[in-house]
Amino acid sequence: MNIAIQTRPWGPEANRQTLPAILAEIAGCDYAGFEIGAQHLDTARPNILRSQAAAAGLQVVGIHIGGEIYDPANVQAMLQNLDRLFDYIAAVGAPFVPFSGRMKTDKTAAELQQQADALNRIGRLCAARGLRLAYHNHFWEIENDCAELHHLCDHTDPALVGLCLDVGWVQRAGGTPADVTRTFLDRIAYFHIKDTTPAEWREVGHGDLDFPTLFAAIPRRDDLWLVVEQDETRRPPVESAQMSRDVLQRLLGL
Repeated sequence: MNIAIQTRPWGPEANRQTLPAILAEIAGCDYAGFEIGAQHLDTARPNILRSQAAAAGLQVVGIHIGGEIYDPANVQAMLQNLDRLFDYIAAVGAPFVPFSGRMKTDKTAAELQQQADALNRIGRLCAARGLRLAYHNHFWEIENDCAELHHLCDHTDPALVGLCLDVGWVQRAGGTPADVTRTFLDRIAYFHIKDTTPAEWREVGHGDLDFPTLFAAIPRRDDLWLVVEQDETRRPPVESAQMSRDVLQRLLGL
């Protein structure tokens, strides 16, 4: 297993303007890699991020994207830009492309199928470059006994579409992270690790999530990444990052 962190707590301006300083803090907290949103990057120049990551001694684990893929018009517009973006991600050396869908109440059967078809198309573009598409869940895919996530997995090609299972959103939606992990284990490419109470996001180990039971359900693999994603925090980002890292070291010995 490898431990990384999403750069989200440092905020969009810092992600764009002072990323080398963020990466230095991440490395100082003993993370092995990081994930970042594509919107923060100069996607015309992959050498910049590649050099920044190398200077910090970090692996770029994933570059996060998303979109409204149940709407065919949005998908067509998105596909026009993805070739160049995926060329960038491959040149940077990130293995994963985490993808967040969008919520819509009561998606029709046609919209759910459109969503799955779009992910197959996007996954095929990723695979052609040696990248792994990993669909990132929020709460709505977990509600109703994971109905939307089951549909997604049942109607996409496992060779093209994996999962980035966000265990914090599983908890928020009333699911049991360890059970959902076991159910979808053969589709999970990597994990987003976060903690929560019903009222707020917390640092790992400081909320309600049962991490020992979760980690018992996750096989120890050398190529598996656990990415801490702190959606919100009241603490300075580096303090938050260190708190979560310390708990993971204690629980996993990593």
